[in-house]
Amino acid sequence: MTRYGLLVSLHVTAVIVWVGGATTLLFLTLYAQNHRNHAFLGQLGALVRWLTIWVLLPASLAAPAVGVAAAHTGHWSELFFFHVGEGAFTFSFLLTVAVRLPLLRQGRRGAVDAARLSRYLLALAVAETTVLYLAVFDMVAKPTAVGVSDVRYGGIVAAAGFLAAIALALRARGIDTPTLSPLAGRGTDERKGMA
Repeated sequence: MTRYGLLVSLHVTAVIVWVGGATTLLFLTLYAQNHRNHAFLGQLGALVRWLTIWVLLPASLAAPAVGVAAAHTGHWSELFFFHVGEGAFTFSFLLTVAVRLPLLRQGRRGAVDAARLSRYLLALAVAETTVLYLAVFDMVAKPTAVGVSDVRYGGIVAAAGFLAAIALALRARGIDTPTLSPLAGRGTDERKGMA
């Protein structure tokens, strides 16, 4: 394998881990919202923190670093779609460092209750996965300028994803979080058997 082939393979692997980690966070927070299990909600912050520090951050740093190295090794000229990838990296990294990690610290200190924390984490996951999947589509389509249809459609999808994330965050902000029963999320038959 050539050096260029190795760098491209490492770049693609890092992107898969990065996008997969962000997608996992999205599904975990959706699960937390739908099942409202007290034990799971209580552990969600710790799980998201672990995934963020040990999966998302390293992958989000490796993907652009190895991608730039591959582009230089392959003597690629500077192309428009590189800037979209750089924008996705910047957005994801800033979202993680400036919003997700401080939010998780607040949750760990008890300043944000578990149910509200899960809703905020869901909003962040929607915003991040929107950007990351658009970056993946960008790398496949390789648009050459802002005015092409792929970029316009991507802008519409980005706007829809950000509006959904904002709506979820506002909804989380305005909710009264009821105390969850330790039996929340268990089946009716299981609760009857415990009575």
